[in-house]
Amino acid sequence: MSEEDGDADELLSWYEALAEKPDYYMNTEAGQKELAEMIRRESERLLTELGKTVKRTREVIWLSKHCFDCKHFQKNNGRMQCNRWDVRIVKPFYGKPIWSSVPSKTRRGEKELVVDDIDWSSKWKEISDTIVERAVEMVNGGYPYFCFTSK
Repeated sequence: MSEEDGDADELLSWYEALAEKPDYYMNTEAGQKELAEMIRRESERLLTELGKTVKRTREVIWLSKHCFDCKHFQKNNGRMQCNRWDVRIVKPFYGKPIWSSVPSKTRRGEKELVVDDIDWSSKWKEISDTIVERAVEMVNGGYPYFCFTSK
């Protein structure tokens, strides 16, 4: 494989090349150097791609029945927040992933599913509100979180 090959071909090139000529790439010094270079370029491309797509992690904690009485608790338009830890508070069983289909980086013509975002206002599973409320009652064994400060 030469360096003039397109980026699309290079995505699969190192292991395709290895599959086509295993003796050359594994048993000759020149082949091993070429293979190492192809793998290095692919690794750099993946790291660059990851650096572009990494989003800030949203920290969340489960809603406890005691959160409502804590001075750090805040509710705005249905969204609950803990100001002490600067995190979102969600009810148990909430947080439905929003999936996207993207072209596979390793297999031509195939797609991969990736989590694009999380809808914190929707349940991830069909569960009754009664069960959700029972779970809220039992978060942290029914006791307040250690950071609880009464209003």
